[in-house]
Formats: sequence, C-alpha cells, structure tokens
Amino acid sequence: MTNSPRSTAEESLADDRFDGLVHAYFDEQLDKAMLAELETALKDSAAARQRFWALAEVHGLARLAARVALGNAADPATAAEPTAPVEPLADTRAAPIGHSDRRWPGPSAAAAVLMAFLLALGGLAAGRWWQPAARIATPPATVPLATIAKVRSVVPRDSVRPLVAGAAVPAGPIGVAAGCVEIVVRNGVVIVLEGPGELELLGEMAAFLHSGKAVVRMPKGMSGFRLDTTTTDVLDLGTEFAVKTGQGLVTEVQVYDGEVLATRKAGETGMQFPKRLVAGEAVRFDAKHAGLPEPIPYSEGRFVRHVPATAGVELEHVTDPEEQIREFGRMLFDSIPVMPAKGPVAIDGDLADWHTEPGFKAARHPAACDDQWAAGWMMYDADHLYIAAHVGDPYPLRNVIDPELDPELGWQGGGLQVRLSLDRAMGWPADANAPHYYALRRTDPPAAERVKAENPRISHLTMWHHAPSGKACITVAQGMNLNALAVNPPGVVGGFRRDADGQGYVVEYAIPWRVLHAEDDPPQRGDTLAAVWQVHWSDETGRLWRDQLVEIRNPHEPRRIVVYERAATWGRAEFR
Repeated sequence: MTNSPRSTAEESLADDRFDGLVHAYFDEQLDKAMLAELETALKDSAAARQRFWALAEVHGLARLAARVALGNAADPATAAEPTAPVEPLADTRAAPIGHSDRRWPGPSAAAAVLMAFLLALGGLAAGRWWQPAARIATPPATVPLATIAKVRSVVPRDSVRPLVAGAAVPAGPIGVAAGCVEIVVRNGVVIVLEGPGELELLGEMAAFLHSGKAVVRMPKGMSGFRLDTTTTDVLDLGTEFAVKTGQGLVTEVQVYDGEVLATRKAGETGMQFPKRLVAGEAVRFDAKHAGLPEPIPYSEGRFVRHVPATAGVELEHVTDPEEQIREFGRMLFDSIPVMPAKGPVAIDGDLADWHTEPGFKAARHPAACDDQWAAGWMMYDADHLYIAAHVGDPYPLRNVIDPELDPELGWQGGGLQVRLSLDRAMGWPADANAPHYYALRRTDPPAAERVKAENPRISHLTMWHHAPSGKACITVAQGMNLNALAVNPPGVVGGFRRDADGQGYVVEYAIPWRVLHAEDDPPQRGDTLAAVWQVHWSDETGRLWRDQLVEIRNPHEPRRIVVYERAATWGRAEFR
C-alpha cells in the first residue's frame, strides 16, 4: 500500500497481501522481512494504518499491544489514569474433546516494536488513537452482550444454563447438543448456531466456533465481524455467511450474500494468503492439505439461516369440517410468485399490463360448479407493490361499509385482504403472534414476543369497493396487534371493474413501499417473504359477511389457526 491514486480506504480492504501481513503479525508469524514490509506499508499509507486498526479490532488485541508499546504507562483510552502492569494473556478455557486449544497471542517483542513505530508516526495520540467505527455504537454497560432471540427443538449441553428466548448471553461458550438457537448481539449481528455444536462469543465483533454449524448475518451497512475456527479465520466484509467445523480439523465456509475473507491459520508452512469468497461460493479448509482451500458445491439449504418459529397451537372448539374450511381455509397453494412489473401499470381494473398466468386460482367449493372463486396476482417495482385479483361473486361490488365510520370492518361487505411481512431480515416463515392468539389459548407471552407483535414491516391490507360513493377503499394496519390503522393513505391507488355478466369483478391496487414501512429496504429479487390471501363474500345487502377463501398458507403450521392471529401460518411470497 502506497499513497498512489489507488491507495484509498476502500481499496485497502481489497489488498489481500496487506491483510495477510496484519493477520500474521497478530498471530506472531512475521519474520524480519515481512515485518519490514508491513512497516513500510504503514509508513507510506494512511489508508493502510486505518485498515490495520480495523483488523486489530477484530483480533481484539489493539489495546493490549498499544499498552505494551507505551511501556505499560497507561491505557490509551484512559491515559489520565494510572494502570496496573499488563500481564501476558493466558488461555484458561478448556477445549472441547477432539479439538485443539486456541491460543490468543500474548504481547511480544514484535508487537512492542511495531506499536512504537506507529506511535512515532504521530497518528496515535493518547485519548484519540482508538476510535471504534461510528457505525458500531457503544451500548450502555447494562445491556447484555447478546440475547437469545429464538430456539427450536434445542437441547442445551449445559443443563445449568437453559436456552430460552429472551435469555441474556454473556461472553463465553454456548453449547447446543441438538436443535438450533438464534443469538442477536447488541450491535445487531445475528448468529444462528445449529447443534451439535459449540460457539464462544468473544465480543460484539468476534466469536470462535469450536464445532458445529453457524450462520452470521450482519446488519445493513456493518462489516468487520470475525468468526474463527481451529484452522481458519473468517472476516466478513458486510455479508451473510456460514461456517462448519468439526472432526479432522476441517472448516467449510459458504457465502450467501456479500463477501468474506477466509484465511488458513499460519503453521509450519508460514503465512497463508486470504481467500476472498463472494455470494454463491463455498470452500473447504483441510489441515492436512496446505495451500489454497478446495472449492466445494454451494448448497442453499445446507445451513439453518432462520430459526423457525415454534409450531402454533390449534383452536380446539372448531370441530365441524365445513366450518373449519370456512374459518381456516382449504389451502391448495403454499406460495405465490411476486413478479417484476413488465412496465408502467395502469390501475384501471384492466389486467392487460399484468403477467398472463395468475399466482393462484382456487374455488371455495372446488368439487362443485362454484360461483365463488378467485385468481390472484402480485407484482413489484422499485416504488410499489401491486396486487390484483379476479373474483367470482354473485353479488359483486355491493359493499356498504363506510371507510370513515367503520374502516376496520371493510371486509364484512365483501372484498380482499392480503397480509404480508416485508421484513427481509426475518424472512420466511414470519415470526409474530397477535394478542388474540395468546388470549384464546390462555397463555402469557414473554416480553420478546410482545415486541415482535409490533413489527411495522408486517402489514394487513383490506381492499373494498364502497358502493354508495363508488370509491376504491383500503385500510393498512401494522404489526400483529394492528396498530396505526391508516384509511386510504396518500399515494395508494386502487381500481375495480365489474364483470360484464355481473357475476364477478376485478380489483387492482398500487401501494407505495413507504406505506408499508419498507421504503428504505424494499424486497429484492430472490427474497422469500410471507403473505396470505383472504377473499371475502357478503350477502346481497353488502353488509353481512357470508364466506371466505383463504389461500397461500404455510403447510408446516397446524391447520386450525386463524391467519390474522399468527404470521407463521402465512405462505411464501417469492420475489422473482
């Protein structure tokens, strides 16, 4: 790295040679020639010095090394206060059976020499040399390092430390004999540990995987998390990636999104160069084979990326088969494609500008000659979600529910409801329950479940044609507790058109992402999110609800659960 036109902070991230020198420095594997090369890079480039401190942060050794270089006079972060002499770091952790110890390097002569060299450059003045990245906020001391967000079929290795949703996770090991657990670090980093396995949480930006499988998902705009194994160091560059390690000192790395730098730990063969991996790539590091890692097939479903919600509890009081279909649906479809719009979409009840094939088509009584049926479509572009349906209805467009007086009851007079989650971090299945779900089952939800119910990226849309005014109406409620009901919010455009034979109608809506609280992170091609459809029919008065069709449901959830109670019952909305 030099002060040439290409020596910027961004390009320093791509300099594998420099990163390799820094990693070797912290692992105490530098010879004299390599140390001289590193010193030259640091002297010539401010970007190199910035990158050095970023890597020092993930190694967790910057403070220690600087204190050694300063002669143990003071911690640079608290230079005004005297401190005790620094003792070499000792690894007192017991290694799991079948795995070698991992030793953090202690202060060495090389550390003192290089840190003194950096101090001489004048860029590390006491009190300001250690500045964490602004994107990583320092939380109050009372906030736990991490929290268990979700568990599924989990069997903890330590019976003294049960693994339950909402439990605090301090620094240290966490073991899972079976099942999986989702851990959320206080800076937003998500780690999914799949058993049997053991993960050691070292801090906000570092963990060590002793065995098993782990997926790391970074918050948007954050990078620098390091997940190490006995044989390999994996540094994320803003991404979602997975690591497996276990018997035979083999580590496998797979990247779902973004990029990582994976580096074999230095051994007798000397320093190893990092391997940059991008989305869709996977490799294997084998301690028996030196050199570059071996490419292996990428497998989308190999790792648990999202811990599934615990299966729902059915309602026991609905036993009649026909009533069960009426309340919970028959479920012929478990997914609906969400297609990219072909071009400008005119909201006029004419579906000529839509894709020809519907996302689904189902009848309320499929074995009979039914006049109650529906076909549904979904599309999207950079600014809008589009919803359309063609509905067979013997009493079409007679809804008299006033949007000004009774907006929450718009479905009663006939119309369309679509419930969906646009939380890309949560993915599918969606994980949130309504207060009504717990009330009917006489259970008290934990605090974490109450928070999930308020997720603003979960939306409930009710669309109907108000016959007295001839207007297309819509209400939008957020979260599973149906907060902040918005009636005909600005920017939403809807249209209805009655079939020529008077036996049905077409409905079409364009809904801006901002109305759905997704304007800053709208769905992207390849996303699988959650959605469910309900088509409602009324009697001839347009006031009394008569029947419904429920479609796009999660087949892994129990059937007798009303869809507005539990988001996990919703099927897959697959963005193409």
